[in-house]
Amino acid sequence: MRSAIRGNRDLIKAMNRNLLLNILRREGVLSRTQLTEISGLSVGAVSQITTELIEEKWVFESGEGDYTGGRRQMLLRLNPDAGYALGLKLMETRVVCAITSFEARVLYYNDFFLESDHTPSQLVKALAEIINTAITAAGLPRNAFFGIGVGLAGVINPHEGVVNYSPFFGWRDVPLAGLLQAKLGLPVTIENDVNTLTLSEHLFGAGRHQQNFIVVTVGRGVGLGMVLHGQLYQGERGGAGELGHNIIDLNRARHSVDAGSLEILASDPAIIQSLTAEGFPCHTLHDVITAAEAGSAAAQEALRRSGEYLGVALAGVVNILAPSLVIISGEGVNAGNFRLQPMIEALRRYTFNGLLDHIKVIIEPADDRAWARGAATLVLNRVFVSPLVHSETTG
Repeated sequence: MRSAIRGNRDLIKAMNRNLLLNILRREGVLSRTQLTEISGLSVGAVSQITTELIEEKWVFESGEGDYTGGRRQMLLRLNPDAGYALGLKLMETRVVCAITSFEARVLYYNDFFLESDHTPSQLVKALAEIINTAITAAGLPRNAFFGIGVGLAGVINPHEGVVNYSPFFGWRDVPLAGLLQAKLGLPVTIENDVNTLTLSEHLFGAGRHQQNFIVVTVGRGVGLGMVLHGQLYQGERGGAGELGHNIIDLNRARHSVDAGSLEILASDPAIIQSLTAEGFPCHTLHDVITAAEAGSAAAQEALRRSGEYLGVALAGVVNILAPSLVIISGEGVNAGNFRLQPMIEALRRYTFNGLLDHIKVIIEPADDRAWARGAATLVLNRVFVSPLVHSETTG
């Protein structure tokens, strides 16, 4: 009986500690009084926990707050040097790498070429070399790293560290996290790349004050990340969020299922392919954007059609989830209003009456640096996630 009570007390204290860390993560800089007001904890509990966090170098005092009478309040913030995270975004021929502080500020970034041999053993060897090179170049002690985060396209089971399916590498059921961890001696977390970007928004971006929001990424594919009730929603074996594989054109799907999917009809490669089929010379989305800006009706129409398809699909997601925030991201948003305006118009047209009135929609382009930072956020998330979640998944 005594051990059970002690366990409960330890869990409650850990949850309170986690609560204060997350409040500082969201708000930035606060006094102990403000922490007490926001957290709802007692003055004594806040004082004890913050003292421990300072002693353990998770938090530090960053000066005095504005004087409002009485004793001056010292301001608290997260210690950016409490630990570091390294994130990798894997692509077919490249790996982008970022090392971040505890507050997710990028301290190091680089782009590495990948050899064509994508067998798991060879790729793990190449990734280990890249990681060791990055840590050395950043000049940070290896034991100061919380771990390694890896984001890649496909169906990823983050709880088991397994790539269930990778369309780029042709993998099925590869235990990537375990293989890489054995090579490095550091904790490794893997996740679908869109989910890494979503976590980054959840912890440090536009979604940090939201309990329910979605991230839609447009680029080579079309992806969806979801935070529901304050938690990243991953679905069974990490399979949630495959928005690009939804069928939105039944006529095309009758001939081939894939032909009617959102990704085939609205992604960046879909735009390029549709134009080249018409004899229009283009190799990249940038080529299409340049042509559209120069007045090409064909380029403008291809971008408009893509935007409309995206808006229809996005309306379906909004009708189901009714999030408070929609973040549209990825390289593909650089197409600007040629693509985004038709998308927003279709979103408004096909969302159920009134649902969109209280939903904020923002556009946030994501470059390689943002994707790598998102992968690093995978590691930081392990620090900030509730101990209750840990206890449920391990107990």
